Amino acid sequence: MKALRAGLSRLLGLIDRDLKDREFAEELASHMELHAEDNRRAGMTPEEARRAAHIRLGGIEATKEAMRDQRGVPALEAFLQDLRYGLRMLGRNPGFAALAVAIMALGIGANTAVFSVVNAVLLKPLAWRDPDRIVTLANPSRKGHPVSRLETKLVSIPNFNDWHGQSSSFEAMAYYNYAQGPVMSGATAEYAQLAGVSPGFFHVFGVTPVVGRFFSADEEKPGSNNALLISYAYWQSHFGGDPHVAGRTIRVYGKVTPIVGVLPPGFHFPDKTDIWGPHDEPVTAKSRGSQEDFVVGLLKPGVSL
Repeated sequence: MKALRAGLSRLLGLIDRDLKDREFAEELASHMELHAEDNRRAGMTPEEARRAAHIRLGGIEATKEAMRDQRGVPALEAFLQDLRYGLRMLGRNPGFAALAVAIMALGIGANTAVFSVVNAVLLKPLAWRDPDRIVTLANPSRKGHPVSRLETKLVSIPNFNDWHGQSSSFEAMAYYNYAQGPVMSGATAEYAQLAGVSPGFFHVFGVTPVVGRFFSADEEKPGSNNALLISYAYWQSHFGGDPHVAGRTIRVYGKVTPIVGVLPPGFHFPDKTDIWGPHDEPVTAKSRGSQEDFVVGLLKPGVSL
């Protein structure tokens, strides 16, 4: 309690500091005069009496500074003095001030951007189970047939079916596509990031709905298109975190579709998706040359790249 009272007293000492300094100066001058008067009575000349009084009190300015240190917070007072001085200097040189602020803003912005990338890529753990076992599968580019990086990642569903049926290296494998599409939640119309996924997609990432369930076997049939999962962020922003959101509907591409579940926070794959639905293309409608989907797989434990 004593330390707390002392701290509060020091902080309060910063208020009306000038008035307190004047009061202390007057008190110190009074003590000086009393000592000088005693010295004159002892037979000293007025000059000697005043000099002896100065020596006895240890110097006027030094005594004032010692009193200020005991009454206030020296570090805070020094900071405020430096701040006032800096603001005065900047006010006298507005061009230099603007340049300094611009350089600091650019430096802080660049460092923030770099840290955001490093944090997202290297430091922050992915919101997936066993992320080091999750891989993408793609077609190798053929010699003499240069293609874009995106095209090498696109796969036809018949090729996927071959990989899925013949490979023994994967615990799960799925294909998906994504795009922005028109969505109406209530009376609000907007574009949202949509993804169509095949059975096994969520098994690859090891996520579990925080509300509701995954798609049923009937809902996952190509072309059924009668169930949706939404992201945690979309649930919060559009439904206020309603725990009974399962069963409510939204309109996607003009079709009213029920929500069956909410995915956990941090899961937005692919490309910051808001809404997931079963892949809507029948497998029979796809040819081997129709490369329109992406593929992900979950390696079995112990299987290396």
